[in-house]
Amino acid sequence: MDRAGFVFPGMEDVLSRYDKILVSQRNTRKTKRQSEFLALQNQINPHFLYNTLEAIRGDALSLGMDSIANITEALATFFRYTITDTGSLVTIEDELDNVDNYFKIQKYRFGEKLDIIYEFVENDPDICMLLIPKLTLQPIIENAIYHGLERKSEGGEIRIGMELTERNVIIRIKDNGVGIDDKALGVINYGLEHTTMPSFSEENKNRKGGIALNNVCRRIKLLFGEDYGIHVYSLTGVGTEVCIILPVVKKESGFTYEGRIHYH
Repeated sequence: MDRAGFVFPGMEDVLSRYDKILVSQRNTRKTKRQSEFLALQNQINPHFLYNTLEAIRGDALSLGMDSIANITEALATFFRYTITDTGSLVTIEDELDNVDNYFKIQKYRFGEKLDIIYEFVENDPDICMLLIPKLTLQPIIENAIYHGLERKSEGGEIRIGMELTERNVIIRIKDNGVGIDDKALGVINYGLEHTTMPSFSEENKNRKGGIALNNVCRRIKLLFGEDYGIHVYSLTGVGTEVCIILPVVKKESGFTYEGRIHYH
């Protein structure tokens, strides 16, 4: 018998499906509210972080501890750049400013053991105004420090070079770290070539040193296509070079990226 006292064949199945629809709608509304709450929470947390770091910086300055004040300011600037609007395109100059700031933080830890050198082509003065995906350079430099230079007993250095062709921007990030053996290098480059395949990310999420490269390469390929991305060259005991190939994108080009990225 149905809820109104009438009975017809299949009524129970209809009512059961109707109940399931109501439950699904309630769950959807609940999930939406939870998502909105998390979104608001994520908006609050960065401000809490910035305000806390600024308070620490103020205390350090009042006590004459300039080195702590400076590194706190650098850390706040780094987090602000990293956390906000991570899907955007930015100028190479913006990325290099972030690299400088990140390196200032690392120098606080490593001291004179670490150095960075920029090698630019003099006849390409406008290269720094070209656009690239945000957080392209810093993750690769972080990878070089932790997996290449940190295990060296003597000082290490990173060199950043750029060149411009008619269609491409080529960025080379070299370190004189411990290097990568041939077998591991082959695995890394195979993964970078197939980085838009969801299975690669799942199968290699615990592989040491591969996540930062994979993340950057995946974003490049999803934005610009399979002709672009990253390749790694390395010799054990000599060092590693990460080659990033990007298209030439100028501010006035009208390139749009919204809706082109589909994460799996």
